[in-house]
This record gives sequence, structure tokens and C-alpha cells, in this order.
Amino acid sequence: RLVSARINDISDEEFRAVGSVVWNTMFKVKERLDVHRRIIACEAPPMVHAGTCTKQKLCEDDWKQLWWNGMGRFLLDGRNPQPYKDAVERFEKLDIGQINLDCWKAVLYIVKAHSAFDHERKLITRTADDLVKYLIVKP
Repeated sequence: RLVSARINDISDEEFRAVGSVVWNTMFKVKERLDVHRRIIACEAPPMVHAGTCTKQKLCEDDWKQLWWNGMGRFLLDGRNPQPYKDAVERFEKLDIGQINLDCWKAVLYIVKAHSAFDHERKLITRTADDLVKYLIVKP
């Protein structure tokens, strides 16, 4: 819950109740996730062209453009950044331009596999587990 919270929306009471160790950890994790999100938004997964793709340069160019104007915008929107799952759902409904349909299906399979955001889930889980070990002292 804390990782997805907007820092300015957290009350002073909540801030004091959680403690500095948790806040320090949360701020660091949040920063790492923000950097990772920006990298994902800016770096489209590589296009592997299908045998049916006869215009690879055009296909590749449209793919990079679609990624930046679609997924990049969804993930980095300053007013309403989308979680990866929601961004993917919106992304797959976009007009694919000159991207070969077989190439699109293959690269969309990679995008939907969530492999890029597996890092996010693992980092949050590992951090939460580490905090539990640190904060819960067994007698």
C-alpha cells in the first residue's frame, strides 16, 4: 500500500506511526521503481520480425513510435500514470499502423508476459520481507 501511495497524501499521523526505518526504505524503493518505470517507458522491447513481414524497417519504426506514444505515455502520464497491467490493456487497443500483424502478435505476447515489470513485484516483495525480518523481533 505504501509503495503505491502518493507521498503528499500521507497524513502526519500516518507518517509518525510508521517510523523512519519504513519511510526511508519506502522512499528508496519508490525511487528505484520510478527509475525502472522510466526505463521501461523509453525502451521498447525488441521487435522480432515474423517471416511474413516484408517491410521490416517500416514495421520497426512504427513499433518504436507506438511504444513511446502509447506505453510510454500511459506509464509516465504526469496526471494519471497507469499501472503496467492497465497500460498494457490500453496499449493493445491502439492502432498498430504499419506493424505487421504477425510481428505485433509476437511482440504483444512478450509485453503481456509482464517480464519487464517482474522486477517491480520482486523488489516490493523482497523489501517487505526484509522489513518484516528487521521490525519483528522474536523473543
